[in-house]
Amino acid sequence: MDSAASSFRIQPPLASAYNEPGLTFDGEDWLEAEIPPRPWVAPGHLLRGAVTVYAGGAGVSKSSLMVSCAVALVLGLPFGKFRPVNPCRVLTYNVEDDQDEQRRRFSAATRHFGHSVHDLTGKLLRVGVERIGTLLGERHERFGPLPAMEELELRIAEFEPDVVILDPLVELHDRDENDNTEVRRVMAHFRSLAVKHDVALVLLHHTRKGTAAAAGDPDSARGASAVIGAARIVLTVTTMAEPDAQAFGIPADQRQNYFRVDEGKANYSALGQADWFEKVVHVLENGDAVMAPAPWTPPVDVITPDKRASIEADIAIGSDTGPWAAKLSKDARSIRNLFSRHGVSTLKGQQALLDDLLMHGFEVATFKRLNRTTAQGIRSADGRPANVSWVAGAEDLPEGTLQ
Repeated sequence: MDSAASSFRIQPPLASAYNEPGLTFDGEDWLEAEIPPRPWVAPGHLLRGAVTVYAGGAGVSKSSLMVSCAVALVLGLPFGKFRPVNPCRVLTYNVEDDQDEQRRRFSAATRHFGHSVHDLTGKLLRVGVERIGTLLGERHERFGPLPAMEELELRIAEFEPDVVILDPLVELHDRDENDNTEVRRVMAHFRSLAVKHDVALVLLHHTRKGTAAAAGDPDSARGASAVIGAARIVLTVTTMAEPDAQAFGIPADQRQNYFRVDEGKANYSALGQADWFEKVVHVLENGDAVMAPAPWTPPVDVITPDKRASIEADIAIGSDTGPWAAKLSKDARSIRNLFSRHGVSTLKGQQALLDDLLMHGFEVATFKRLNRTTAQGIRSADGRPANVSWVAGAEDLPEGTLQ
């Protein structure tokens, strides 16, 4: 390390916190229009001055996903719901892949976008390790940045990236990953790094071994909960579940080729439903076959078990003007409105779902309106909506009959 690097030392964030109060007090009035917009780099995913955690199991393709996201950031192109605001400069720090493997992955990723690796030159800095890549740990009897962290921060200051991606978290420190106090110190350092250099900082994190990670469940993350607590945004990366594969018509032996990204914790974002990806293999000019994920759209009007349960629950509640009507029309009470709200948008799909509901516990029954006229609506097997005056034995009465 050169003399500048050897004299560069970072004080642990917690140490400085004890020496300086660091409080701000605001009792003034303000104008909403003058509040600066949140500094999104990729809305819902990356925010300047904040930490984003992508959590997923081994082999779910977190690293490959981040390679493709890094390419999208450099090129300023959308990648599923990951949509950079502008082209960016990106620094990646990868402890697990050597230089050749990183080049293979980025070569495959650029092909998805119709670009070449030459389009990344000068805007993407790939950092690897020759030995151990630990950044934070015990040094001179105190916790803080190790030489690798000091050198990395010098390169961050020099390269001035918009985004820094560190992969994986477990290899970046020497603390007990199950100790909240210790992990909180690690996360505090990464948060201060994001603020100091005005970057969106991404940490790739593993989920617990031996348990099936649930999509969107931040508690499935490995180790101390302080990782999730300190992150501003948490996204889970999970392999397609068996029920989803069945609903989408994906053969069981191909299910591992698909994965999803869901909000696990998004204090400032509103991503909505899952972002799906398919693993696509690209053959490089050297003959290597390398996987890179590509955005994937599930078949239209697919009804997963969770979606079916939500639809049935909403039918049991009823519409704002009474039980849902078993007709696909523009009427405010039409079940079509409910189906559309849940993403079942085609007439064919709506009709098939309605027929299936009426074959499995739901029925069309007559109820009495407030003006004493009758109408028909869909009733669940246990008689809901419960706040409706159902007319026993009146299934054949035409709508509008006075009672």
